[in-house]
Amino acid sequence: MAGHEETPNASCLSLTPIMDTARARYSGSSRKLVVALDIGTTFSGAAYALLQPGEVPQIQPVTRQVFPQIPYQVVI
Repeated sequence: MAGHEETPNASCLSLTPIMDTARARYSGSSRKLVVALDIGTTFSGAAYALLQPGEVPQIQPVTRQVFPQIPYQVVI
């Protein structure tokens, strides 16, 4: 598209729940919270899933920033 700037690695970014029909039901006997963090040099991300016994887990990306951006400086 003319005049459209694309974010690097935009194909890796998702703002909707990840729905994978091949995912198996959680077979554990208690609820669990799974948190994933991807700490990158340019972009970072987070996602979570609440595991409920007998249910297929749904991965939920964190799409809202709940903390202020912290400026930093790299000294070489």
